[in-house]
Amino acid sequence: MIYLAVLIAMLIPLYLLGQPAGGGTGDAGGQLTQMRTRYNIAESELGDISPASATMKLASLGLRGPAAALLWNKAHDYKVRHQWDRLKATVNTLSLLQPHYEKVWEFQAHNLSYNVSSEFDDYRQRYSMVREGIEYLTRGVEQNRKAPRLVWYTGWFYGQKIGMSDEKRQFRRLFSDDDPQHQALREQNIPIDSPDARGPDGKPDNWLVGRQWLDYGYDLVDGGVKIRNQTPLNFFETGPKWRIKHAEAIESEGVLDDRAKSAWQLAGDGWKTFGQRSIQTTAAFSISIEALDDLKQRRDNALSDFMEVAGETFRLQESEIRDGLSDAEKVALETAEEDRTEDQMKLVANLYDRLTPKLANVARKAPGAVRLRAIELSAEIAALEARITKAQGHRNQTNYDYWTTLTKAEQEDRTVQARRLLFEAEQANADADIDLAIAKYEESFELWAQIFDDYQVLLFDDLSDDLMRSIRRYTIAIDSDTFDDDFPLAAFAEVMGRETKETGDYERVRAEQLQRLKAKKEAENKAAENPIEEKEKADEPKVVDPKPESPPADESKSDDKPKEEPKPVEPNDQTPQAEEAKPAEPSAESADPS
Repeated sequence: MIYLAVLIAMLIPLYLLGQPAGGGTGDAGGQLTQMRTRYNIAESELGDISPASATMKLASLGLRGPAAALLWNKAHDYKVRHQWDRLKATVNTLSLLQPHYEKVWEFQAHNLSYNVSSEFDDYRQRYSMVREGIEYLTRGVEQNRKAPRLVWYTGWFYGQKIGMSDEKRQFRRLFSDDDPQHQALREQNIPIDSPDARGPDGKPDNWLVGRQWLDYGYDLVDGGVKIRNQTPLNFFETGPKWRIKHAEAIESEGVLDDRAKSAWQLAGDGWKTFGQRSIQTTAAFSISIEALDDLKQRRDNALSDFMEVAGETFRLQESEIRDGLSDAEKVALETAEEDRTEDQMKLVANLYDRLTPKLANVARKAPGAVRLRAIELSAEIAALEARITKAQGHRNQTNYDYWTTLTKAEQEDRTVQARRLLFEAEQANADADIDLAIAKYEESFELWAQIFDDYQVLLFDDLSDDLMRSIRRYTIAIDSDTFDDDFPLAAFAEVMGRETKETGDYERVRAEQLQRLKAKKEAENKAAENPIEEKEKADEPKVVDPKPESPPADESKSDDKPKEEPKPVEPNDQTPQAEEAKPAEPSAESADPS
């Protein structure tokens, strides 16, 4: 009875705390309800309310955690047993039990689209399971309207899973013809009928639809929703990259005309817009990648002003630091870099930070009249250095310069033409039209050599592997596996054939190739200018002095009459080289007595 009385007594404060809000303006509900409203975490604020979900949470009687753990285990068990219908039913129940736990939606959607789909042999069944995972994820978005990562994940699935799987050609075609899925996207307010979502064939393209989902997530964040469990840099870079992937995809499918060029132009514009976006860092400020050059200029200007104000103090401290070095350190600094020992190089490497005075210390020791200004400038320089470090880090993490160069190079007419010629060469080779394939290959290689000369960063692109495969097929077609300097991509093939490749290798090898080619052409031009002289040198006969095969047996017994010297045969058009004259026959008197 005492236990029952305690339970009844506890119901009163629980009711007062959890009382739901009424319909009137003055009925805000209990304390917990008011807190949910204040922090925007009420069911109606988080997403669509599911009656089934609410019922299940009540039916679990406070044991929702153990029930969820049990369902996770069952889902894994059904996947191992290939009981797909039970698996889908279990993950649906799991999402009803934990509708606002984002990892449920992420993990199980990934499980369906990536793990389960790979268990099927037919690509159509695989695509169907990929779509199941995407639909599961979109239901999570509907119930978690303030979860940008779920929106991002949906855009990622549309792009990466459909567009980069082994079956990407089939998946992309199935998606473009998937009318039920298109209708579902319209109901989710994704504008797939806009030109921004349509590919060259006028149908929805998976990369562009994925980008629209990502744009939806960007709008949420720009509206004030915070990004959780993901870095802002990774969150914002994906959408512009999907434009790039779309351009690559349509070119690989044979769209090699102005439509491809336009796709690359849009990709370049999108990537530049990303570079101009202000992105929150782990520090207490935001930064844009494109601001790096401006930040460096401002830093240099501030440093110049600082040196004008406190330059004398700076040089004095620098001199004091050098005077305080040990004899070994001074010797290491004075020794030429190429003559330093290993120990000296280590000493010098550790000295660089010490040799430069800290600006803050210099500012505090500056003359009183300029000290305040020096302190302000040193603080400004330190703040700019912090921003430069973050901007440079973002630039390196996203490989910003590479993608900028790629989009710029791919917009050029010659790049589109080079890809078109290579595509046509591969088709001709597949059709066993060897002569046409060789001609197309050679035209394409000429253009690629020019492109690599201007954009060496493309040497480390996926294109390089494709191009090397084309070069191998070309060598089979011409029945030769060696290249002379006349081959446009000789330097490219040499560098790509190495196990380790370093920046600058191509430029050096290419310069050597062009130098040898130039010398060869100069020799050919010289020969062309004096064809008669060169021909005479080539046709000049070589006269050989006649010698007897064997000397006379005894010259003392020979006839006193001098022997007639044999005359060399005059060269003529038919005899390029004079014949050797035969020795005179010895006389009977000069022969040895028998």
